[in-house]
Amino acid sequence: MEKNIRRFYWYRLTKYSLFHIAIFILFYQQRGLSFSQIMILQSIYYFAKVLSEVPTGALADRVGRKKSLVVGSFCHSFAYLLIFFSHSLFLFMLGEIIAGIAMSFAYGADSALAYDTLKGLGKSEEYQKIEGNANSMRHLGFAIFAPLGGLLATIDLSLPYLASSIGIFFSGLIALTLVEPPREDQRSGDSVSNARKRSYHEIRKSLDLLLGDKKILWFVLFFAAIFMANRLGFWTYQPYMKLVGLPLSLFGVAFAAFHLFSAVVSRQAGRMERLFKENLILLAMPILVVTSFVLLSRFLYIWAISFILIQQVTTAIHEPVLKTYINRRTPSEVRATMLSVQHMAGNAAFAIFAPFLGSLVDQFRLENALLIFALVVIIFSVLLWRYRVKWFRSVGSQPGHTEEAI
Repeated sequence: MEKNIRRFYWYRLTKYSLFHIAIFILFYQQRGLSFSQIMILQSIYYFAKVLSEVPTGALADRVGRKKSLVVGSFCHSFAYLLIFFSHSLFLFMLGEIIAGIAMSFAYGADSALAYDTLKGLGKSEEYQKIEGNANSMRHLGFAIFAPLGGLLATIDLSLPYLASSIGIFFSGLIALTLVEPPREDQRSGDSVSNARKRSYHEIRKSLDLLLGDKKILWFVLFFAAIFMANRLGFWTYQPYMKLVGLPLSLFGVAFAAFHLFSAVVSRQAGRMERLFKENLILLAMPILVVTSFVLLSRFLYIWAISFILIQQVTTAIHEPVLKTYINRRTPSEVRATMLSVQHMAGNAAFAIFAPFLGSLVDQFRLENALLIFALVVIIFSVLLWRYRVKWFRSVGSQPGHTEEAI
């Protein structure tokens, strides 16, 4: 079981071997789609994740996180292979739906497996460091594979999707080598019917915990807001680089630089959280995103692409920090489910806003759309902070309230 963590890192690296990440908009446009249609596809992708997030998380808690990771990787690989061969909007939709469901099988399950591995080894206090390192591997994967995808795109814009399918297939092979850590709540010899009933029970239990603990609810809502802000920014990278005149051959290099920077920052997420403490690091996340949006909207030059790095700090730290806060407050038997609930909220937020992203860019130009995005993030952040002050004071004053439920 001690080898799980090293394999967990390799799993994260290959799971995010997204060769197509820097050119996917160009690929879809070459296949005849408009930017608004591309955003609708992404909305479908995120809605697929939303609808499958909690059931797949509960299934991972019941039948095993390892099995969930294996199924997710192989299905994800198939989704990109389908997109590679497709030329119709329907097949693109089908590919995005399969990819969304496949990602749900992985999200939460991999982190829960890592946490329970550390807990079984008596090292649960190292989780934030491990999650930060694993998150950096994800960004490192982007940094390695995006430039390679850019080179493949000079031959054919569809080749990066084929490469992504192959790379993610290897993540499934790595997942097969993981050891399922023992959990106190594990049972053996259960029927499929009983397992299904308990899955629904875990979903209800997680939702009851979410609605009953206002601190957990706040962190889930905050994660949704930050996730949406990061996604809004991410989908403007390619249009912005095209607008300021960056050569196509450098798109992959630019994405590599973004994610290498994020990989370095993510490894420091635990140290940053300890240094700045909870309130300050939570305040910093939306401020950094808003600052990046405003600067990008005001300076339309190639050198201004560097302002994206400000946004990448939030991208790098929000998952390891916010997952830690959720893990500390959630029992082991519903940990993967609760992490899935958290990510589901983020997916839902972006799925709702994705179609507006396309229309705002088309109608108001990219630079003005960025200012609108900044205003949206400010409004959500102010509202959430008001509820934080109210909810945390009332929860903290309740007798017998405990901060952790590990």
